[in-house]
Amino acid sequence: MPKCHSENKSGAVCWLRNLDRKKWSLEIPYEVSGVPTPMYPDLVVVKADAQGYVFDILEPHDPSRKDNYPKAVGLAKFAEKHWDKFGRIQLIRLKKGVDGREHFFRLDMGITTIWNKVRGITSSEELDRIFDTDAVRED
Repeated sequence: MPKCHSENKSGAVCWLRNLDRKKWSLEIPYEVSGVPTPMYPDLVVVKADAQGYVFDILEPHDPSRKDNYPKAVGLAKFAEKHWDKFGRIQLIRLKKGVDGREHFFRLDMGITTIWNKVRGITSSEELDRIFDTDAVRED
């Protein structure tokens, strides 16, 4: 599991697979045709720091799914309101890098310029362009 392995290397104490529609699940709203709909980010990673614990929200997402950009907008709006309560809020994709090999690319929704770009998009193509210009490749 590459996504978990890299999180362990970054100091994770533990991680939770955030299952859909459980009483304890982290739920983030997004809209489908104007109707609020819940999304359940895949992972909540817990790290320890000098003040206690820091929680990261990580959402690996397949860019070919039709809910791709609406979920990204929902995550950006959530990050805008709650960025100060989390370490990282990231949308993650597996895609080819300039070297022709597949890598994980992370779009950090906790960065003001990123959430401002993402919250106003209206298509997956716009999100693709933001990934091309602003996502950070994980090695």
